[in-house]
Amino acid sequence: MADITSKKILMTLMRLEIGGAETHVLELSLELARRGFQVVVASGGGVYEEHLKKAGIKHYKVPMYTKSPAKMLRSFLALRRIIKDEQIDIVHAHGRIPAFLCGLLHPFMKFTFVTTAHWVFRTSGGLKYLSNWGEKVMAVSEDIKTYLMDNYGTNPADIYVTINGIDTGRFSPEADFSKALSEFSLQKDSKKIVYISRMDEDRALVAFHLVQIAPEIEKRVPGTEIVIVGGGNVFDKLKKEADAVNEQVGRKLITLTGGRTDIDAFCAMSNLFIGVSRSALEAMACAKPVIVAGNEGYLGIFDENKLQVGIDTNFCCRGLVLSTPELLLEDVMSVLSADEAQLLRWGNYGRQVICDYYSVSKMALDCVEMYCAAAEQKRWDAVISGYYGYGNAGDEALLSAMIQHLREEKPDIRILVLSKHPTETEREHGVYALNRYRLCKIRKNLKKSKLFISGGGSLLQDVTSSKSLWYYLYLIRMAQRTKTPVMLYANGIGPIVRRKNRQHAARILEGVTAITLREPESCRELAELGIPEGRALVTADPALSLVPASAAEVEALLSTLGLRNDTPLLGVSLRPWRGLTDERLQEIADVISEICAAYGLVPVLIPMKYPEDLDISYRLKELIPGQSVILTKPCTAEETIGLVAHTRAMLAMRLHSLIYAAAVTVPTVGLSYDPKVDAFMHYIGAGEAVSLENFSAQQLKAALLGGLETDEESKRALTEKMAALKELSRKNAQQACDIIRKSEGSYTYEVNGN
Repeated sequence: MADITSKKILMTLMRLEIGGAETHVLELSLELARRGFQVVVASGGGVYEEHLKKAGIKHYKVPMYTKSPAKMLRSFLALRRIIKDEQIDIVHAHGRIPAFLCGLLHPFMKFTFVTTAHWVFRTSGGLKYLSNWGEKVMAVSEDIKTYLMDNYGTNPADIYVTINGIDTGRFSPEADFSKALSEFSLQKDSKKIVYISRMDEDRALVAFHLVQIAPEIEKRVPGTEIVIVGGGNVFDKLKKEADAVNEQVGRKLITLTGGRTDIDAFCAMSNLFIGVSRSALEAMACAKPVIVAGNEGYLGIFDENKLQVGIDTNFCCRGLVLSTPELLLEDVMSVLSADEAQLLRWGNYGRQVICDYYSVSKMALDCVEMYCAAAEQKRWDAVISGYYGYGNAGDEALLSAMIQHLREEKPDIRILVLSKHPTETEREHGVYALNRYRLCKIRKNLKKSKLFISGGGSLLQDVTSSKSLWYYLYLIRMAQRTKTPVMLYANGIGPIVRRKNRQHAARILEGVTAITLREPESCRELAELGIPEGRALVTADPALSLVPASAAEVEALLSTLGLRNDTPLLGVSLRPWRGLTDERLQEIADVISEICAAYGLVPVLIPMKYPEDLDISYRLKELIPGQSVILTKPCTAEETIGLVAHTRAMLAMRLHSLIYAAAVTVPTVGLSYDPKVDAFMHYIGAGEAVSLENFSAQQLKAALLGGLETDEESKRALTEKMAALKELSRKNAQQACDIIRKSEGSYTYEVNGN
């Protein structure tokens, strides 16, 4: 096992001036160095250089703070030299320009590349395509994680979320602020309002509001002192307004300090702190009452009721009501007029929140976790093969359930899916995808995968064609040749009819690592191929555990079909098949018509594969007199299951339409065209299979009537059976992740109690 503390980390950022992101990088670098990591920092320089120097952290001055082509080139060359000379293993970029430059170097230099998203950037005018979020990206809040997924399509498995970690030793109620009081001639016993931020156009809105309401504060609480800390491009404008207020009230009510590094002193001296993001958290660590307000929005006085909103927005107030002087004045006066007990409650609660949620130790360990994951040589945890990207609702539902179960078992799992349409698969399932026919690329990715999964469904059969069987067997053999463990995941095996195919399948399946099957009949099929029954575990189809869409979503879907929520329905899902002749289809339509007339039901025709199943549904609709409806557009698996749950009974051909019905305990009649339908119906022990080959209208009618007349005891038995099978379906993922965990070569970091 490799120890990641031996890796050398380069932090790159625009500057080391005062600011939330800059302080974040400083604290992270200091904490990592304290934990034994080798850290180097490159930036445009600034007031925090001295802090790095005192800690023994080397700093390189690189002008990454401008889009000037000359300085960008200079920065590019400097970074290349630093990475080479310092023998950097991990580059951690903070900010769009540093990430862009490091991203250019990454393909040509051997380093692990990660980034942190501290803020949301504009994506218009092609800027989106200049952003590079590395192999892994750390978001400093959940809303920034959502921004990365929505605007850049970043895979959620590659996004980590951390906090703005605060050094609670430095930022504490005991921090010494005597020098700052003396330097700015502030009164020791006065009530002090402190505001800290960069004084830039996009950051200093609340500073101007504070200056605007200062005369009224002086009028209501004479002797109050307002201290505004920070420098920037509107500092001179703000100072002019502050000087005018001071002249108006006849004393130095407002003090502007400019940029400072002793932020702990100013937080500790405050009786009331105003600000956002990191500065607000630093003041909370000093046990001070805090009004959270900034350019992005207004949260107000921080207390127990504001915690979740604060966490969700990283205390930046994004999306909240905008700040106004009136809002600010009201809350300022509430704090200044509060009794000592209330002030202590606000302050102590804020300090506790920082200790519980925002320690610098947690921030550093979050980053270490990301480094460990990124340093694993970009290996996939699992490559999944199956009939994906073809628009088959059942197979897509199966994949969705597999991914869900695997992520429940291993939240950080890194998955690559082989698909006919990779882009659609990535968008729908939040995974990486590769074209299933790019065999050379598949082989390359199998070499760096911990497990190859031959996904659920009836992949290993030659009823549809031998080509399909040979394709899936070829992928299994390819994985075996790359020494990648292979798992058959909740498979339905067979029928494999042709002798040559059976021999070929038996040879290859002998060498797989693990086999789970969705029903016992598949186990018997394997035994007939010569694979001992003890090699396989009978589990259940993962799609059984999918849950329906919400009641509101299903009601909306019914409305689009012209149906009310309380309309009694009979679900019908057919597929094209050679045995489904016009004569047979008419017989089925007659049975449906008779049953629906007798029970007052409306047939709802549910194609499971688009557009392949639409034609047969339209043909059936024409043969059914009276009202019937067709689900003409693809829905999510959850929406389809929700619709099936509204039916009194389900007549279905495709296996996953039967699985959907079973999952919500709807009485089921399987129109059997394949042994897998009979096998599933037998396994769940409910409903009846009617053979399409030896079709009998009377048998179909009797089966549907039996489903509609299902008694409470049978329903209860089915519910219990489904609960057991849903639990059993998760054993597939447990076995897969057990194999993944056994893979060697993972990077580790031991938390030694520091």
